[in-house]
Amino acid sequence: MLARLEAVLDAAGIAASLEVLLPTGGRPRQLAVRTLLIGMLLAATDGRPAHLVRVHQALVGLARPDRRRLGVEADWRSGSHTLTYRQVERTFGLVVRVLDRVERDGCPSERLAELTDALMEASVPDEHKQATSALAVDWTDHESWALAPHSDGITADPDASWGHRRSHAIGTRDELFYGYYPQAATMVR
Repeated sequence: MLARLEAVLDAAGIAASLEVLLPTGGRPRQLAVRTLLIGMLLAATDGRPAHLVRVHQALVGLARPDRRRLGVEADWRSGSHTLTYRQVERTFGLVVRVLDRVERDGCPSERLAELTDALMEASVPDEHKQATSALAVDWTDHESWALAPHSDGITADPDASWGHRRSHAIGTRDELFYGYYPQAATMVR
């Protein structure tokens, strides 16, 4: 799975273009944008809730050679250092600022739309790109990467909102969630 996600991300060509947009100076970041995006994809494909804690867990849970190669484990003067949650949060915040809109109108910024389009296009194998023009569309609830707002109303994801998640399982109640209602389209026969 890791190799597939890396191949999709590299084919999309978005990590390097985002990396150059982030501020530099001071001590270099241990977490590269490419590794952050791989962690986000790992968390999403693993069925984990979309929280940064889960991204951190996905990255530190990789095999040691992969952790070293991706910079999750790095050599510092004091010895080996494993990526911290705070480092994930910091890099994520920098990426969000680069991809954020000035006006909060619910639409993605042009950069974010381009990034999403590139990832979607790269995820379709070449032999299937022209296989059909028929699409199936659906929507689902998706929790935000950020926690819900505290009592003061401040949150790290001001575009997210409270939604209602229906449960169709017997004995399970419907529940509230903080996030989005994304739509998905897939090619069908």
